[in-house]
Amino acid sequence: MPYRRLPNTDKARIRSLEMAINRMRYNEYYAPVMSPELFSKADKKLSQFKEAVDRYVNSLESQVSYSKSEPYQTRLKNAKMYVSHYLTVFNMCVKRGEMKASDREFYSIPQESGELPDMSSDIAVIRCCQNTIDGDKQRTANGGIPIYNPTIAKVAVHYDLFKELYDKQCKLRSLTDEALLVVSLMRPQIDEVILEVWNSIESYFSDLTGEKKLNACRQYGLIYYYRSGEKAD
Repeated sequence: MPYRRLPNTDKARIRSLEMAINRMRYNEYYAPVMSPELFSKADKKLSQFKEAVDRYVNSLESQVSYSKSEPYQTRLKNAKMYVSHYLTVFNMCVKRGEMKASDREFYSIPQESGELPDMSSDIAVIRCCQNTIDGDKQRTANGGIPIYNPTIAKVAVHYDLFKELYDKQCKLRSLTDEALLVVSLMRPQIDEVILEVWNSIESYFSDLTGEKKLNACRQYGLIYYYRSGEKAD
């Protein structure tokens, strides 16, 4: 016997419930597969869930689009380039004996190798720039000589330019997370309604058997799966 399985994606949840509601609402031959109370409940929950999902999808698209925009990527590239150049020049000064290897600790880089920090993500670039700017202040305050090509001021300018856009990106990400939380909290509710609707539909077609019953229920959005090796009647 094939078995029923509730939808496991938001699109599938919406599609399944829409099929049941629209079939009952617009079918030429009226079939009371749901009570008026259940129909009203399902219709209301579907509208609320669709609105929540749309809000999340739009928020996510805005966030992704913003992070891929040319201004954002340009400022990210510049901040990463200047801080990596600065640390590379610093490491060259250490190799020439102009600065001490222990000074690398000011920049949160390994004292022995001088390996540059990970900058494979936006937050990693932000962290590296902050550590470099703060560390350079401490190093020069302790008597360390300045680096001029590039200067730490130049690094700070490009860091500030990128940080301005990064902060806006964080706000967009926060809106997306909030929208996703709303959708997540609604999923158990919409699953409960779908289950109630499916039970009502199957009950209405209880006088049918086999594929006739399955096909009648499928027209109202029910989803059936055959087990491995199982065939339709």
